[in-house]
Amino acid sequence: MRMLPTALLALIAGVAAPAERVAVGPGRFASTLPPAPGIATVEVGRFLLDRRPVTNAGFLDFVRTHPSWQRGRAPALLADGQYLAHWRGPVDPGPAAGSSQPVTHVSWYAAKAYCEAQGARLPRWYEWEFAAAASETRADA
Repeated sequence: MRMLPTALLALIAGVAAPAERVAVGPGRFASTLPPAPGIATVEVGRFLLDRRPVTNAGFLDFVRTHPSWQRGRAPALLADGQYLAHWRGPVDPGPAAGSSQPVTHVSWYAAKAYCEAQGARLPRWYEWEFAAAASETRADA
């Protein structure tokens, strides 16, 4: 099972952005994976993206309210042995996983469940790529 290697970001489609989310797009860009031969650019609609990565504290709140996603309780098919391996216990990140640090060692399935619990969803491939192309000064760096 592939674990998400970087901080988990929640995403939600909608009209009004809560304070912790920022509107991204719409836009057009040249993807590293064009959708079809002869098509060089991809169009991305407007979407909302969390301004900050999900923290250990935020994910701890999630596993407390959704115990089936605690380490040791999540099905092995959905979360392998590395799932939250850096935490001291199932509901205790411990001092090594600082509360304000981005959560890591989270499976795609757990990330999806987290986002759904927030009324959100994970970004689609082109949305991730579009957001990652931005810089501090340009939306389409």
